[in-house]
Amino acid sequence: MKLLKESLGNVTLLTLKGEFDSFVTNAFGNEIAKIQAEGVHRIVLNMAQVKFVNSTALGAVIKARKNCRSAQGDVIISSPSQPVRDAMDSLGLDRLFAICDDDVSALAAIEGTQSIELDDDSDSAVMIHVAEVPRPIVGRLKRLDQTGLECRLTGAPPIKFADGRELRLKFRLPLYRREYFELQALVDRVEASPGGLTLGLRFTEMSDEDRAAIESFVADMNELRKAARGEA
Repeated sequence: MKLLKESLGNVTLLTLKGEFDSFVTNAFGNEIAKIQAEGVHRIVLNMAQVKFVNSTALGAVIKARKNCRSAQGDVIISSPSQPVRDAMDSLGLDRLFAICDDDVSALAAIEGTQSIELDDDSDSAVMIHVAEVPRPIVGRLKRLDQTGLECRLTGAPPIKFADGRELRLKFRLPLYRREYFELQALVDRVEASPGGLTLGLRFTEMSDEDRAAIESFVADMNELRKAARGEA
């Protein structure tokens, strides 16, 4: 497989050509690590010319996305070939990844994603509903964008959170909207943190109204913080 890299400011377009299998996952992982070492954590993978992909290779893509999202970035798939699309659909990855039809829309999507880090004293609680536990598991909202959120759980949760697990979330943005957001999400990252766990969750179902509200909240908060720092 060939890897062609194009740097576009704070985004890297990585074009993959050939067979993406277990023999080239190390080379792919090394290339992702180099990109991140350059300070870039937003990556578009063009997979139009990938003739074959296996589960090990897709695992490497999932790992790359986790690493990028942990640095407030993301990985978006552009122009997947039919073998890639079929493999992703069979593993349910079409619900985990943002998939665009072309590079233009993929670059617009990844450049347009703004996130906000919430302070430690934020009172934004995230209630996580799972079938096995009668009461919601409560976490603290730490980061938010229109694609998902990050929350921190204190102590040992009553269940094990695994990648790909479906959850139902309920949370509010105090002083911004009185109504609760009630959204479906998938677990895409689980990290041990001091005194508990940090969960990365990706929204899978969202109304246009909720998406617009979250985008507006994130944009407004970022502008307020810039103003507080005296930035233009």
